[in-house]
Amino acid sequence: MKLDDIQKKFHEEVRYVDDTAQILLKGHLVAEDLMNQALEAFVLHGEYVEDSRLQFNQKLELCKAISVSDNKNNMWNLIKKINVLRNALSHSLNPDRRRKAVKSLASIYDQEFDPKTRDIEGMSEEAALCLVAITGSLGYLHSFLSEAKRFENIVKNMNNLMNKGAL
Repeated sequence: MKLDDIQKKFHEEVRYVDDTAQILLKGHLVAEDLMNQALEAFVLHGEYVEDSRLQFNQKLELCKAISVSDNKNNMWNLIKKINVLRNALSHSLNPDRRRKAVKSLASIYDQEFDPKTRDIEGMSEEAALCLVAITGSLGYLHSFLSEAKRFENIVKNMNNLMNKGAL
């Protein structure tokens, strides 16, 4: 491939704002932040979580592992599919990979929510799907974070009673 061809391909990729990619990348960051907060709340010394440099999928699996009763909830699969699509957009220019990831995300989304909620006037089907899937995931992760913080408070209270607060 010639340099001119590479530059042309790059120009084609960046000449318009991809609403799907924008929504997905920003939403993925917020979802990952919620998982980080939950992991940090669940462990005794959360300051080490960031240093572990865990990948998104590893954080997701750890969050499932620490979930009290929702470890098999299908929302984890929705979050996983969001990550798959984000990876397809971030690590590949292959439109087939993107289409397959979108289709897979839609399939999981439709198991949890009414497919009609994916229709948002003025948005492409793909961007609307990403928006509602991320919105639903963020709601679920917020609830999960609350669960992790409740656990953290229980542990801190136990520590205060048993060890006079010396962690």
